[in-house]
Amino acid sequence: MPAEAFAPSLCGDLLSYESTVLKAKHKRMRVCDVSVVIPTYNRASLLRRALNSVVQQTARPTEVIVVDDCSEESILQDVKCIVSDFPTDLNIKLILNDKNLGANHARNKGIFAAGGRYIAFLDSDDLWLPEKLKQQLDAIEKAKAANEKPVLSATGRYRVDDRGEIIARQFGGNVLNDQKIRKSNFIGTLSSVVVEAGIARQVRGFNETLPASQDWDFFIRLSDHVQYVAIAEPLCVYVDHSHDRITLNYRKKLLGHIAMYRNHIRRAAKTDETIKAEFLQNITEDYQELGNRSKAASFFASSIALKRCPAGPFRAAAECVLRGYFRIFPPPSLRQRRYSRYRCAMDRLLQDESIRAQVSEHRDLIQKLMA
Repeated sequence: MPAEAFAPSLCGDLLSYESTVLKAKHKRMRVCDVSVVIPTYNRASLLRRALNSVVQQTARPTEVIVVDDCSEESILQDVKCIVSDFPTDLNIKLILNDKNLGANHARNKGIFAAGGRYIAFLDSDDLWLPEKLKQQLDAIEKAKAANEKPVLSATGRYRVDDRGEIIARQFGGNVLNDQKIRKSNFIGTLSSVVVEAGIARQVRGFNETLPASQDWDFFIRLSDHVQYVAIAEPLCVYVDHSHDRITLNYRKKLLGHIAMYRNHIRRAAKTDETIKAEFLQNITEDYQELGNRSKAASFFASSIALKRCPAGPFRAAAECVLRGYFRIFPPPSLRQRRYSRYRCAMDRLLQDESIRAQVSEHRDLIQKLMA
């Protein structure tokens, strides 16, 4: 019998063997009691990328809840196709919103639909490195063995541009308390976060009435009820779409900061002026990006006076002088200064040979995930 006659049979045998190997691999893979919540809106191609990073986790979540926030009809069809393309053992559930109500409404739908003990958030334009869930759940289980208090956990993160080039490697630290979280949102992107589902529901999820800073508000409201489990390892990838920023986004950001001040920061600032000074810097950056030089100068002057001058008449006088000075000589762009600090911090980190090797390896992996 000619060799060609064996080809179909051989091909079938190989496919059967491949399928058996994949099934065995999935069977051996650790499954963790985590519901992944992914909000998406008009981002079909990015959603596929995010889901790919979940598929490649070394610990598989019990379910992935994709909440589409009323995408355009043609894009929604793409979303449905993408969801159907993934293996059934990823257990993807697709929830469709009838109206576009924002990412935090979508996240809240995911929180209350989740069946897992823990919820992991992943924005559709962000990514996870393969060990993210495994390392995080290992640390959580260790913490829960010593203390039954509900858990909020976050990891270190890479901030990258649209090409996957690393801008910064960031970690907010191991301690969460009232003062620290009110001073700044050091936890950062929600895509690094795992939280116990019960406590997320108890605080009623995200405040949908806020125009921005809902994640910061969420962390503050959780802070009194949780033990914080932090992992310094950069296991999450935040994609910084800096070129997409538009005036409307900064206006929302400003309104969000003002709401945060009223709801959380004003009272804390009475006992710690550094919290108010940090807040004034945030407002300064918002006004700079909105092109309001006068307001930016005023808030920047207040922040400098608060940091460097003792309370009393001298501070008031210094603030008045600084306000006039900065209206003539506008303060430097705080956003540009922030990105300059990112570059300097990365340069310092890369002086360590072992970190340089790890960052290089991670950069290659991130670019493959983003391809």
